[in-house]
Amino acid sequence: MRSFSFVIVLMTLSGLGLIGCSTNQQTPAQPTTPATQSQPTLSAEQNQGLQVLLANSRNLVGENRFPIGVIRNGKSVQNAQVHLRFFDINGDEPVLKNESNAPYYGDNLGAAGVYVGRATIDKAGEWGVEATVTEPGFAPESKRIAFTVLEKDPSPAVGAPAPPTKIQTLNDVNGDRTKICSGLEEERELHRLSIDQAVASGKPTVILFATPRFCHTRTCGPNLQVVQSLAQNYNERVNFIHVEVYKNFETFEVVDAMREWNLETEPWLVFVDANGKIVRKYEGGITSKEIVPDFVSFIGG
Repeated sequence: MRSFSFVIVLMTLSGLGLIGCSTNQQTPAQPTTPATQSQPTLSAEQNQGLQVLLANSRNLVGENRFPIGVIRNGKSVQNAQVHLRFFDINGDEPVLKNESNAPYYGDNLGAAGVYVGRATIDKAGEWGVEATVTEPGFAPESKRIAFTVLEKDPSPAVGAPAPPTKIQTLNDVNGDRTKICSGLEEERELHRLSIDQAVASGKPTVILFATPRFCHTRTCGPNLQVVQSLAQNYNERVNFIHVEVYKNFETFEVVDAMREWNLETEPWLVFVDANGKIVRKYEGGITSKEIVPDFVSFIGG
C-alpha cells in the first residue's frame, strides 16, 4: 500500500470540471457558460508538471468505467496516449490485476474532457491505478493514485430495477419548461414523461440527472446536448428524460428523485431497458463519441 499515494486535490477536481459536483451544497455557484468561465486558480505547485486526476466519485466491485483527467502545468492535456494498470494494494505489496488503454473523449467538453479506461475489480478495499501518459514533446511519465472500491453501489445499481420515481413534467407546470429545467436551450421533449411512466412503458429509457445552468463543472450542458441529439433521432423508439437537480432555483432544494436514487453528485446518465432494469450508468462528463456506440448497442442497433 505504501507504493501508492493520493495526489488529488478537491479544488483541482471541481475547478477543472473533471468530476460531477456534489448536491450536498446549499447554494450553487453563480451560473456560467463555457464562453465566460474562467480557468481555475491553482497554486504554483499545482501548476507544475503532470497531474493525473480521478474523474468519478465511486468505484465498485465488478466492471467499471474509469475516467481520469490529465493536466500539465495547470492545463488540460488532450492529445496523449494513456495506459492504465490496476493494482490490489490491500496487502504488503501491490498486486497487478488488469490493465487498459484509456482513449481521450473530448468533443464539446473542452478542458473537462477525460480519458476513459475499463477496470475489472474483484474485491472491495484499497486499490491503486498507475497511469502512464505519453504526450508529444514529453518523455513518457507515470503517476500513481490510490482509490477505494465499494462492495455495493449506494445508488440503484446496474442490474437492479430503476426506481419508479415521479417527477414533474410539462403537464404539471402548465407547459412552463423554465420551472423544471435550468437549461437555456429548448428541450421540451425531455420533460414530457415522469420516470415512473417511462420505466413502465415497455420502451427503453435514457435518464439524465443534471442542472445545466447551476452545475459547478463544465459537463452538465454538454451532457444535455448529447442526450438532446439522441432524442432528436430516436424519440419514437426510446424515452428520454432530463431530471433537473433542483426543484427551486432560489432555495436550491434538491429534487426528490436525487434522494430516491441516492445520487450525491451530478451529472449522471442512466440507461434503463424495456423491462425497467438499469443496464448502464455514467458519472460526470460524456461525449457523443463515447455514448453513441453504447447507446446503439443498448437499443439493439
